[in-house]
Amino acid sequence: MKNQSSLSRRLCLAGFLLSTAPLLAACAAQATPPQAVHPESHTITVVGRGEVHTKPDVARAQLGIEVLAPTVKEATSSAAARMAEILAALRKLGLADKDIQTSNYSIQLMRQADVPPWMLPPQPLAAPAASAPAAPAAPAAAPAGRGPKPAPPPAPKPPAPPDLAPPQPAPPAYYYQVSNTVTVVIRNLDQVGPVLDAVVAAGANNVWGVSFGLDKTEPLEAQAREKAIADARARAEALAKLQGVSLGGVVAISEIVDSGPRGPMYAPRLAAGAMSADAATPVAPGEVQFGTQVKVIYALENAPASPRK
Repeated sequence: MKNQSSLSRRLCLAGFLLSTAPLLAACAAQATPPQAVHPESHTITVVGRGEVHTKPDVARAQLGIEVLAPTVKEATSSAAARMAEILAALRKLGLADKDIQTSNYSIQLMRQADVPPWMLPPQPLAAPAASAPAAPAAPAAAPAGRGPKPAPPPAPKPPAPPDLAPPQPAPPAYYYQVSNTVTVVIRNLDQVGPVLDAVVAAGANNVWGVSFGLDKTEPLEAQAREKAIADARARAEALAKLQGVSLGGVVAISEIVDSGPRGPMYAPRLAAGAMSADAATPVAPGEVQFGTQVKVIYALENAPASPRK
């Protein structure tokens, strides 16, 4: 009797569960949210570019010397003296101390075989050989007449061999090269040529990296940014039109700044003797340009719905 009652309760519970299963499934289906639509499927991403050209207002140059000597002391002393003359010439032209900065100083041991011929210091000249002694003059003949006959003149001695010049020491197998470079900022562009001439006259034998730029780039950056934004908008509208949709508001924006103003470069390097003291160095500043890029994401209106997967 007890077993029959337990079996009856189990059957009733099973029936209840079977009857409520469809209801629970329907509730679960209603609770499942619809598939989310990715926002990028309704946006467009473009990169706008803007460039501005203007005249430079500042010039920068690297000026220096290279000295070669058999000993470190000789090389460093000569380099120090010549660089002092260069700095004095720069200050005489009105360049401020803040615009003169040492950018390189190095001491390098070089083999004589690796040194370019034009860098080798001049070798001492050999002493001239001594000339041979002149032969003694023959005695004058005695007048004709009475008296003993004059003795015959002695036979001339053979000339002595000339004195040989002392042997010159062999050139050193190694040299020490000292390089000293300063980077200068020239704020008056009319002084660029005179500055180059003055430092060469003072002993500089390395001049390179002369470039033109802007002291303050903020106004130029603002103009380039405006052009980049306008370019991005035009690109986005053109792409949206091709797809038959309308352009909406801005979703995100970021800026990609270029390296900075770019301008013409002057002579890459001038070695010793390349510039004449009689002719002024011509300089052409040209123009510099500043560029920037902006990445803009726009929303799309009337865009077709993304297909559900």
